[in-house]
Amino acid sequence: MITIGILGGGQLGMMMAQAAKKCGHRIVVIDPDDQCPCVRVADEFICAKYNDEKALKDMASMCDVMTYEFENADAMLVEQFADKFPQGSEALTISSHRYKEKKFAKKLGLHTPNFFKIKSEADLYQIVSFPTLIKTCRFGYDGKGQWLIRDVEDLNEIKLEFPGEYIAEDFISYDREISVVVARFVDGIVAYPPFENVHDKGILRQTTYPSSISENVARVAIDAAIAIVKELNYFGVLAVEMFVSDGEVIFNEFAPRPHNSAHLTIECADFSQFDLHIAAITHQKKTEPQMLKSGVMFNILGQHVAEVFSKHAAQPDDHVHIHWYGKKETLYNRKMGHVTIAEEEKNKLNELVLRWRMSK
Repeated sequence: MITIGILGGGQLGMMMAQAAKKCGHRIVVIDPDDQCPCVRVADEFICAKYNDEKALKDMASMCDVMTYEFENADAMLVEQFADKFPQGSEALTISSHRYKEKKFAKKLGLHTPNFFKIKSEADLYQIVSFPTLIKTCRFGYDGKGQWLIRDVEDLNEIKLEFPGEYIAEDFISYDREISVVVARFVDGIVAYPPFENVHDKGILRQTTYPSSISENVARVAIDAAIAIVKELNYFGVLAVEMFVSDGEVIFNEFAPRPHNSAHLTIECADFSQFDLHIAAITHQKKTEPQMLKSGVMFNILGQHVAEVFSKHAAQPDDHVHIHWYGKKETLYNRKMGHVTIAEEEKNKLNELVLRWRMSK
């Protein structure tokens, strides 16, 4: 039995903990919310802020290994306990800063949008092509901290706070959004095939496997994700989000953790992303995952909760799997759970997808 510490008690931490429990491991969790999703699964719970050094020391003293569930953890604090975090701090430092992230990808030779850093109001007027996206360099998720600039008028109206760091990047007109989820073990790297995603206002709404991209595009995307995890001092699951435009793969961002788009691996693969993450951070030999079923996942946002209960009550189906995260407060656009439809027969899958697609 191994004791695993999880920094962050949200739904990703909860699903990590559930995978670890299947292997007989103990779980210690740090989260500032004593009613977070992970508290129901933890053997020990420390109610503290994520950057509480004493809390992290306490967790380290109880654990054989530790992991984090989000990229905005304090990289300097994680570095102090580098021997306990197989994910390391380098991936955090890069992925939590959008400008550093794009520079990192470009240095690896990956195709990125054109981009530059904005540190003052004067820098805004380097923008000469439209549309352009402006994003905060830090603390952006689910569409937060970004603005679409369509023309000079939008540029004149935007109100940014300085001192502060932002990134401007060309808006990509894409055909598909995809993600590739890889896991690095002590003896090698494995990858799931690409998943195809649909976002609305920056929030993931739907993920589909198999994707509609060609085998050649899929190979380029998988190679890009492998190149990223190879370059980092990192062990565990890592996800890379990319655009596909006219057959070209364009890097968007990476997340050093399990990812929302791979939740369907719980039902559609022999080993889920959470199984792989726990195996990788506990120094097990690599496990090659196999996708066993086609599937579609929908996020359940706060405005969908009643709709999901109604649909399930009206027509339950063994191929429809509902996961609730147990969050105490239901809010608009907050991720409350997800639904995965796992079905090999194409017509049946399409029928269930039409029935379960969420309203806005």
